[in-house]
Amino acid sequence: MCTSTKDAQHQEMQKLVKQNCVSFLDKAFNGLRITSTGQLTTAIILNARQDETAVLLRESVFLISSLVRHMTDYKTTSHSVAAELIDAQKTIIKLQSELISVKDEQLEGVKTTVQTSVASTVKEEFKSYSAAVQGNVKEKPV
Repeated sequence: MCTSTKDAQHQEMQKLVKQNCVSFLDKAFNGLRITSTGQLTTAIILNARQDETAVLLRESVFLISSLVRHMTDYKTTSHSVAAELIDAQKTIIKLQSELISVKDEQLEGVKTTVQTSVASTVKEEFKSYSAAVQGNVKEKPV
């Protein structure tokens, strides 16, 4: 499965988990007649109706179970994405190594061409110089 599909699925799961949490907290706050978690005390819970408390406890267990499953999925996906990243980095390193080898071969070819060209030019210049020196030696009387 590609990373973008996994990302889309995880974003959808996050949205669903967030909606479930918000819905649960709204229901719990209304049932306990509180507006924030800071107001939650043991006394408030003990004074709540037993049937409301049982429903909230049941729903909280389901919500926590769902969160644990999602966290496990996230962990598995993060390991999978990390493995994909490592594979991609290995591929990049391999390709860079191949590129360096090709560049080395090209550089060696240029080096050989330059050496051959310089040797040929020096040889021709040396012949030309030798011919000029011999011509001067023949023209001068001894």
